[in-house]
Amino acid sequence: MSKPRLLIILNRLATGGPALNTLCMAEGLSNVFDVLVVAGEPNADEQAADYLLDQYKGFRFQKLTALRRSVLPAVDWRAYHQLKKIIKEFKPAIVHTHGTKPGVLGRLAAHRCKVPVVVHTFHGHVFHSYFPPFVSRCIVQIERWLAGYSTAIIAISDILQHELTTTYRIARAEKIKLVRLGIATASFADETGEKRLQFRKQFQLDDATKAIGIVGRLVPIKQHRLFIDTAIRLLQTRTALPAFRFFIVGDGAEKQALQQYIVQRGFGFTNAAAEASAEKPFVFTSWRTDMDVVFAGLDLVLLTSLNEGTPVSVMEAMAAGKPVVATNVGGVAELVQHGQTGFLAASANELCARVAQLLEQPSLAAEMGVTARQIAKERFSETSELASLTAFYDELLALKSQ
Repeated sequence: MSKPRLLIILNRLATGGPALNTLCMAEGLSNVFDVLVVAGEPNADEQAADYLLDQYKGFRFQKLTALRRSVLPAVDWRAYHQLKKIIKEFKPAIVHTHGTKPGVLGRLAAHRCKVPVVVHTFHGHVFHSYFPPFVSRCIVQIERWLAGYSTAIIAISDILQHELTTTYRIARAEKIKLVRLGIATASFADETGEKRLQFRKQFQLDDATKAIGIVGRLVPIKQHRLFIDTAIRLLQTRTALPAFRFFIVGDGAEKQALQQYIVQRGFGFTNAAAEASAEKPFVFTSWRTDMDVVFAGLDLVLLTSLNEGTPVSVMEAMAAGKPVVATNVGGVAELVQHGQTGFLAASANELCARVAQLLEQPSLAAEMGVTARQIAKERFSETSELASLTAFYDELLALKSQ
C-alpha cells in the first residue's frame, strides 16, 4: 500500500528555528508519508540553510524562487500559480504550511485544488510589534479568513494557543491543536567540554572571561539594542566582575546600524575572532552552523525580543546547560522558569542586574544550567513532537474519510 502524500510548504530555507524544525520533522514523517518539501528563497541578509538538506534525508525537496518573504504582488501571484501546479502534480492528501506567506498562498492554492486536509502552523505571529496598528489589524482579519480554509491550525506553545483562540480570535478552540516543538537535545549535551575549548580557543577567551551571547536575526523585533544597552551597563557598572565578551550570533538588515550604535556609545566591535579584545568587547559572528559549539562556549544566553513564538535558540541554550535571561514575551515563559532555569526581565537595568547576579553567583548559574538541561531533555524531545504530529495527521485523515 502506498504512503499518503504530504506536501510541506516552508517560507524560506534560511538558517533559523522554523527551517531546522520543519526539515527534522520531514525526515521523521517520511517513514509514514511520501513527503515533498517546498521552500522559498532566503532574503539577501539571511544565510541559506541548504546544508540542512545534507543533514536530513528521506523526503523530496523543491526550491520555489517566487516564494519570497516580502509582499510583491506580481511575484506572489506567480508563486500562487506555481504552488497550484505542484499540488495538482503531486496530489497530496495533506498540505501543511509554515510561515505567513506560505500560510496565505499555500492554503489558498490547496483550497482551490480541493486538498482533503490543510494544516497551518503558527511558529509565532506578527499581530503586534512588527507593523503599524492598522496593518496589524488587517493581518488579524486575513488570518481569521484563512482559518476558514484550514482543516486545523497548530500552535507551538500554550500562550500562542491562547492568543490564537482568545486574544485575537483567529479560530475556534477546537480547530487549534497544541504541538510543542522538539529539538535534538543530545547534540547539545555531548562532548561539551571539548566543544567549549574549541569555541573559546577560536575567540581567544581565557578561563576568567565570561562569554555572554544572543542568537537570532538582526532585525528590529529581536531588539538587539536592548542587549547592547545591557552589555554596556555591565561594562560601566560591574567593574569588579571578570572580563566580558558579548557575542551577537546571526545576521540581518540591522547589522550596520547596531555596529554604529555600539560606536556611538563609545565601545568597539569586531567581526573577526582574532580581534576580540577588551577594547572591542562586542563580537559579531554572523551565522554559524555549529550551534552546539557556540552554546558550549558561552556562559549564559540573553533573549531581548519584543515578540516570539517558542524561540529555538532558548531551547538549544537550555539543552546545552546554559542559564537564560530573557524578556517575557510569547512562549518564552514556558521555557525559562523564572528563578529555576534563568530569569525573566524587562528593562536593561533588570537584565543587567540578573546577568550580574548569575556572574557573581557561579554556583547559582551552574545549578540553573543543570536544571535547564534536565527540563530540555524531558520536554523538548523531537521524538515526542514527531509522534504528536503523526497521530494528528492520522486523526485528520480518518475524519476526512468518514
